[in-house]
Order: sequence, then C-alpha cells, then structure tokens
Amino acid sequence: MTSEKIELKEVILKPKYTFNVPVECKHISPDVFAGKNLEEIEKLPILEGNRRKVLGELFNVEGETGKTPTETHIIVEGDVAKLRRIGEAMTDGKITVKGNVGHYVGFGMKGGVITIQGNAGLWLGGKMKGGTIEVFGDAGDCIGGSLRGEKPGKGMKKGTILIHGNVGAEVGRGMSGGAILVDGNCGPLPGIDMTGGSIGIKGNCEGKPGARMTGGRVVILGKVPDILPSFYIDEIRESPIKVGPTKLPGPLYVFTGDVVADIKCNGRLLISVQANPQLKIYEELLT
Repeated sequence: MTSEKIELKEVILKPKYTFNVPVECKHISPDVFAGKNLEEIEKLPILEGNRRKVLGELFNVEGETGKTPTETHIIVEGDVAKLRRIGEAMTDGKITVKGNVGHYVGFGMKGGVITIQGNAGLWLGGKMKGGTIEVFGDAGDCIGGSLRGEKPGKGMKKGTILIHGNVGAEVGRGMSGGAILVDGNCGPLPGIDMTGGSIGIKGNCEGKPGARMTGGRVVILGKVPDILPSFYIDEIRESPIKVGPTKLPGPLYVFTGDVVADIKCNGRLLISVQANPQLKIYEELLT
C-alpha cells in the first residue's frame, strides 16, 4: 500500500521594498494562510517597526492556498533579513525563504518544514516541538533555545534543525529533545542548560561546551579550546554516533557532566580525538 502524494498549493510573497526596521508577522504560516483567498491574506495584520499595517502593504501576494496547512506552501522571495516570527507555532505545511530572514523563525513550531536559502537570525526554531528547519547559510545565537530567564529544559523538545553554515553562541540553549546539526563552526556555550536531545557540530567550537547541562549530548568534530573542569572523562568511543539524520565519526573523547549543575552527571560531551591533541592528557585518567 503506497501513501497518496499531497499536492501543495503555493502562495508567493514578494516584498514591495527593502525593510529598514523590524517587521513582525507571525501570521506568515500555513496554519493561518490555509483556506483563505489572496484578499484575506493581504488583510492580515503586520507590524513594521511601531506601525500597524496589513500584509498587502508590504508584500505582493500571488498564487493560491491549500484547504489545509498540510496542502499549503508559502514562498518568500527576496532578502527579508528584517522579517521576524514567520512560521511561529506552525503545525504542518511548508515555508521556503529564498534569501536571508530575521529572528524567531519557526519559534514554537510543532510540525511542517521550513527551508531558508540564506542566513537566519536569532532563536531559529526556539522552543520548537516538532518539524524540520533547514538553513543553507549561517544562523545566529540560541538556535533551538529557550528564552532568557527560563529554567533548563525549556528550549526545543522535538524536531530537527539542520544548519549548513556557522552558528552563534548558545546553540541548543535549554533544549530537552530533538536534534541540531551544524556543518560549520559554533560560538561559545553550545548545549548550555540542556537536559536532553543531541547537538552535532562538524566544525570548531569557541569554548565552554555543555555548561550547566544535566542531560543530552554535544558532539564536536572540530577544535575545542578546553573542557570545563566540572566534566570528567569517561571513555574513548571508537564507533560513530548519530545526531539527527547523520552519523558523526569517531574516535571521540567522552566526558560526563556538568557536575556543577547535577551531581549525577548525565550530560555527555563527545569531542574529536584527532582534532584536539591538547586533550590527550585526559587519557592518563582512563588507566
């Protein structure tokens, strides 16, 4: 028995001019667009700076929507680096951005697919509960993360985030599940406050991976300046480890921690042996 292929209806948004101030529109979502005609979509509220406007004042709208979010594909054409909160809390369907985009893309999303053919801003996929986000450029700080002041474990719970470039600081901040895979380098503090889930960094890390983590795992294949003293070496893993759809190769130093956050040390740091000869001193503690 084969599953029936769903035909997606496309709605194309083209900015009428370059945005010079932040533009917030959580209504750019398959859940909101589904079942509406173009005239109704053009009347959706949007904030340009501190001015209340409607979507049709900022975008040319073309195409047609599906009857349900599952059947709806939103395409944003052009550089919209000031556009924020698109795909917020979406449950299904697809969004494609053909250019750069701003902060909070896919914040709290529950399902569907977001593809960004450029760079993304801060809190990409923050607090997400499902779905997939793929970025073919760089992304900012706190990818998949919780907000400032929230307790550990309040970041992303499920879903997958794939970044084909570099990311900023605190990737996976407070995450409790799901997977984040970065092809490039990351800033400091990946996995801070995480309680579960997996983070994979194929490039280098600026430092302090896994600070205050109580669960989950952070895998780094590139260089790491040092390991926090609140982590203990456990073993050298020769076999690859899976993060999201990808297996990351060994050998890897396996550290447990962060004992400062939890004496049980259920968090795991896995750091490339070959890329970090300065960590060889830890091998003496395994004998």
